[in-house]
Amino acid sequence: MRTLLLAALAALCLPVPAARAVPPSIPAIAERLQAVPGGFSGIVGARRGGNAAHYSWSGRGGERPWRPVRWASVTKSVTAVLVLQEVDAGRLSLDAPVSRYLPGWPVNGDATLRQLLMHTSGLADLNASPDTDGDGMPDFHQTGGDWRTFCAAPPRAAVGAGFTYNNCDYLLLGAVLESVTGQGWAELVRTRIKEPLGLVSLEPATGGPRSEAFDGVAPEPPVDVSTYGPAGDLYGGVEALLAFDQALMDGRLISAGARAEMWKAGPETGYGGLSVWVYEVALPGCGITTRVVERQGGIGGVQVRNFLMPELDAALVIWTDDAALDLGETWTGSGLGIDLLAALACGEGRGSRPAA
Repeated sequence: MRTLLLAALAALCLPVPAARAVPPSIPAIAERLQAVPGGFSGIVGARRGGNAAHYSWSGRGGERPWRPVRWASVTKSVTAVLVLQEVDAGRLSLDAPVSRYLPGWPVNGDATLRQLLMHTSGLADLNASPDTDGDGMPDFHQTGGDWRTFCAAPPRAAVGAGFTYNNCDYLLLGAVLESVTGQGWAELVRTRIKEPLGLVSLEPATGGPRSEAFDGVAPEPPVDVSTYGPAGDLYGGVEALLAFDQALMDGRLISAGARAEMWKAGPETGYGGLSVWVYEVALPGCGITTRVVERQGGIGGVQVRNFLMPELDAALVIWTDDAALDLGETWTGSGLGIDLLAALACGEGRGSRPAA
């Protein structure tokens, strides 16, 4: 039957669909996912030693395992790389105030780019903007609007007073990038990340509000992910995110010095670096203690965990469309995340590399 179908396609001069390689697998990762109470819904991918090591999927999206998925706040790491590319080029300084690049910015203009990247600018939080229908998703992320109006609201804290997570920091960084490069953020993603790395699935969100995940047991409220911009609007395959991770570890995106700044963290910063958290952790059952660079993401019913273990040349992505799934806090040494990292570091894999 398949032979007849291919012959028919050839006769019609239609393109023959490319077959996907058998996805690589680490049995210990598969076993841990099978043990998730209630079942795991999502995608898990991993790289080790520069090659694909694991790719698996289950649950609601199982019929489309290679689809682009919501990266949510993992997008912030892409924005941080774009900023650091400009630092490498000498057009931006991490310790210069945002007012140098956006002279008209009215609130906490003395916050530095480093403070924006580390969420210590004190700016307002878009997630605290009005939710008039009470569905749990702010109106701004359903109907849009001018983010500058919300982000220029009275600040939550003084500059440098402490960690205050907000998406305004990264929306403002996107405006800084446009100011110094003359290109919009999405165009920079295309020309500096997507095309150089061949990430064909990487795209900013389009299409307006939609619900595509579960916020617990019910569908998430509709969300227009494009309103997150440089703070969270990217979609791409899990394999594309892993390819981005590999390029970052390999030094193909920013200089070694810029990467050291990105990953510089300790107790004095709450282990926060530039868009990421960095800590050492013992991998259970492995006898290995290693540095982990982590970026979490979450919008509506989607959760993402992006982990790099640079000294082991390994990366892991957990993506789920179930907000109720407990992924654990890896830095505590327990939970699904660290179990999968241990399986990646110490497990045996088989298979070949999927396309990005």
